[in-house]
Order: sequence, then C-alpha cells, then structure tokens
Amino acid sequence: VDYCASKFGAVGFHESISAELRKLCECHVKTTLICPYYINTGMFDGVQTKSPILMPILQPEYVVNCVMEAVLTNKGEMQIPRFMYFCTAMAAILPTEATAILSDYFGISETMDTFVGRQDFSLKVLPVKWSPV
Repeated sequence: VDYCASKFGAVGFHESISAELRKLCECHVKTTLICPYYINTGMFDGVQTKSPILMPILQPEYVVNCVMEAVLTNKGEMQIPRFMYFCTAMAAILPTEATAILSDYFGISETMDTFVGRQDFSLKVLPVKWSPV
C-alpha cells in the first residue's frame, strides 16, 4: 500500500507541475511521467505475473531505452508495457466494481504472493547501452 501510494503521489505531482508550467507558459520546460510495471532489478524478486504476454516483468535495458526515447521525444507520459494504457483507461471509465473484476481476472492482487524482495542488498550498477527503440 505504501509503495502504491507513493507512485500515486508521483503521478499527481507530475500532473500538478505540468499544469503549472503550462499556465506559466514555460514552454521550454518539459516533463515526462514514466509508469513502468515491475522491473527485473531485484527489488521485486519473487513477483509473478499472471499475464506475461500483456504484463511481463520488464528488463532494465528495455526500460532504459523506453525512458530515453520518451524523454528525448518530449512525450508527456510513458506507460510500460503498453497494455497499461488500456488498464488506465478502463479504470477511468468503468465503475469501481468492474475495475475490481478486471483486476482479479488479470491477477493484479496476486502478483506479490510470491514476493521475497531483494535478497542481495549490495548496489549493482549495470552498464546500459542506449539505442532508439
């Protein structure tokens, strides 16, 4: 709950700061909101996805490439994988009960059942080579 709340706060902060920048006409300042699903960095060791085709555990190199492309092309928002755009749209237009049914169908509340967290607490910096996606 605390992790999700912090991410929800980051989305709200992005929306607020973007609106304020637009109002101030500071057009040379751009923001990009990045919303990835689970990334295979060790932080979410043990997490499993019920729908690996639609919601795979993401590889760090892929996420870096997506983030770089989004920032360099001034995208306002990037959700990874793209199926998350559909989830966001459905959550916005469907009643709460319908959203809960879809969440159960895709196993969202079960992803953390096998979670163990990072077992190795040493900081590892992976060399990442960026290339356009």
